[in-house]
Amino acid sequence: PVGTILCVHGNPTWSYLWRHLLASSLEQARAGGAAWRVIAVDQLDMGFSERTEEPRGLPQRVADLGRLTDELGLTGRVVTLGHDWGGVVSLGWALDHADLLAGVAVLNTAVHQPPSHPIPAPLRLTLQGPVLGPATQATTGFLTTTLALARPALRAPVRDGYHAPYRTADRRRGIRGFVADIPVDSAHPSRPELDRIAEGLRDLEVPALALWGPRDPIFSDRYLDDLADRLPQLDVHRFEGAGHMI
Repeated sequence: PVGTILCVHGNPTWSYLWRHLLASSLEQARAGGAAWRVIAVDQLDMGFSERTEEPRGLPQRVADLGRLTDELGLTGRVVTLGHDWGGVVSLGWALDHADLLAGVAVLNTAVHQPPSHPIPAPLRLTLQGPVLGPATQATTGFLTTTLALARPALRAPVRDGYHAPYRTADRRRGIRGFVADIPVDSAHPSRPELDRIAEGLRDLEVPALALWGPRDPIFSDRYLDDLADRLPQLDVHRFEGAGHMI
């Protein structure tokens, strides 16, 4: 392979998100072309990965990804690709592995929440105590709502694919944990790591790409503008009409 694409999903998806990229790389390899190795992880407590006992915050998730790539013996020319909170996790890994990094790419994510703006209303509602458990773990509400943000709408078999690892409440604990880990204020335990990643991007000099769905009610253009400010080299490809599940 000419390099590695390290793919990191967000919440509440799993590595199924990258199925077309994986298929494309396999087709190139079979045709004898210069194929990229594609590594698509299921983050712990998500997808078909192991369920753990302790909550995993942003620092743990960045460290988890580093331990995985260490175990794989990953070498240079790595491009990170992250969506949603996987964007933040992948960028944290990128900052910690500058010696391996060839570029970074993100889809609808955010690395900074300005104090002057509240977090998006749907997330504020979900984070409220009486709502968090029922919406994210006891039911498939958060998962179903996220998938409904796709423009155009996802076909039924694709929606079923995203639901596959999350059939029971116990399997959805990671979805709840991911939502609870959103750093809503400066006192949140994951806020220092988020700030580290946000500020560290200003010193990142590799090529950067943003693939963006503008019809996303959560990760709006406000967050894209912030990324472009931190990464002046950011190449932005907007898919007009597309939403969160680009």
